[in-house]
Amino acid sequence: MSTENYNKILTEFKEKASLKQAIYRNTTEVFALLKKQLAEIALKLQHDYNVKDPSVEINFKEHSHFEGQLKFSGDMLMVSMHTNIFSFDPSHSIFQSQYIKDDMRLNYCGIIYLHNFLADSIKYNRLADEGTLIARILINKDKHFMVEGEGVLDSLYQDFANNLVTEEKLTDIIERSILFCLDSDLMIPPFAQVKDVTLNQKQSMLVASGFPTSKNIGYQFKSEIEQNNNI
Repeated sequence: MSTENYNKILTEFKEKASLKQAIYRNTTEVFALLKKQLAEIALKLQHDYNVKDPSVEINFKEHSHFEGQLKFSGDMLMVSMHTNIFSFDPSHSIFQSQYIKDDMRLNYCGIIYLHNFLADSIKYNRLADEGTLIARILINKDKHFMVEGEGVLDSLYQDFANNLVTEEKLTDIIERSILFCLDSDLMIPPFAQVKDVTLNQKQSMLVASGFPTSKNIGYQFKSEIEQNNNI
């Protein structure tokens, strides 16, 4: 066995394996806190709004260690945690920041996703239905975070160097995500787009309790737009 190679493996374990395990633990803690905030917001909304209109169903369910769902009327805010750790693409602007230049380990992150689906897509298991990614929260070894997302969520939490995870900030992200879901209305598709259908498609629709429906109304993350423009 080469002593040089073996020592290099031990060094890589220290610099990569242990680092990623620490980030995983941080992400797990932040995700647990996020689910706690979601449960509290659900209870508060139930208390404050159900007396006005009990037909508006509001609840939070934790479906697994890595997923939770906040249902409010016809919408579902689904939060999920990826179990792997990622680094940014070398071309990402984050590598221009002094914060990352001072310690390249800070660019490794865990990821928490916030998706919007129709509640009926989940209820009726309409697997062809599409949701949309509202935001993703990126967390590093020091529990600093940044958010990439839609609308205001793409600009509020970009300061990776100074954004530390707090309950208040997570609550703000959740509330803004709920508002984004509520503002994204379903649009009636053009008649010509849906007028032709095979019998198999129609039978599948009946099994799935309706036509395939999407909350994705055509918006993209800025990075996706830039990528498409370069193709």
